[in-house]
Parts: sequence; C-alpha cells; structure tokens
Amino acid sequence: MKFFTSFLAATSLVLPALAGMGEILLPQPGTQISPGASFNFSYEIRGDYCTSSYAYSVYLITDVPTSAAPSDVFMGGYFFGRFDAENYPAVPYPKNPAPPSLTMPDFSRPQGGWGAGQAVSDKTFQLAVLEEWDGCDPTGPIGRKISLAAVPVVYNATSKGA
Repeated sequence: MKFFTSFLAATSLVLPALAGMGEILLPQPGTQISPGASFNFSYEIRGDYCTSSYAYSVYLITDVPTSAAPSDVFMGGYFFGRFDAENYPAVPYPKNPAPPSLTMPDFSRPQGGWGAGQAVSDKTFQLAVLEEWDGCDPTGPIGRKISLAAVPVVYNATSKGA
C-alpha cells in the first residue's frame, strides 16, 4: 500500500502539467459496488492535439503493488480488459471500445482453475486505468508513455457508511 500511495502522490505532482490527462469519470470515488453487480464505467482518454492515446487497460486493484521489482505476487486484483477510443490519428476507428458498464467480480466464488474464492466485505479497492499514450515532444521516456488514473470503490458494502 505504501508503494502505491507514494506512487500516486508522486505522479499527481507531475502529471497535471501534461495536457489532456486521462480521467475516470464513472464510477465516482467511494461508489459502493456489490459482487456480480453491473456498474457504470466511463474513462476520458488523454488524446488531444499533439497527444495520441493508443489503448488503456482497466483493473480492480485489491492489493496494491509493493515495489516495482519483479516478484511472485506483484499485486492482487482483477483485469476487466484492454480498450481503445477514437482519437485521430492514432485510433481513427476503435476496434475495442469500452462498454458503458463493467461487472464487479464475485471473489467469494472460485476464480476458475485452481483459483479459490475469498469472502470479503466493506473493502476499499482501487479501480485503475493504465493508458498508453504519446505526444509530439521527442523528449521523455522512449516508447509509449503509460499513465495511471485510479478511483477508490467500496467492494461488497454491508452498510451505507462503509
């Protein structure tokens, strides 16, 4: 948790200076979502003049990364999918646009194969988006840049105040 919190804090100081930063519009921070429930999802890509968005991946992060070093368990969570959105000239015709809603996994049920289930209630998880993008500025990282956007959601809330 410390690494993820530090990472979010550090990037929040740098990323706002970039034009057209990607943003999770829905769900709102603190939204309570039950296992197996469909919830509204909307992500505003960072594509704009001189900035291209190529694709973005959506995750539910249940246990945050502990470090950026290779490890047996980097983080815990669930992968919702990899999507793209129209932005010229990078993606003039999206091949895999995000659906308007996603379905919260039910972690109390077996996850398939040898994956066992775990019952959990009133847990705050992070709905996170990793977006691949690049721009006209030839300085900075080599290759596509990857940004992180996240909002906290409450998984399996048992009361309104959870």
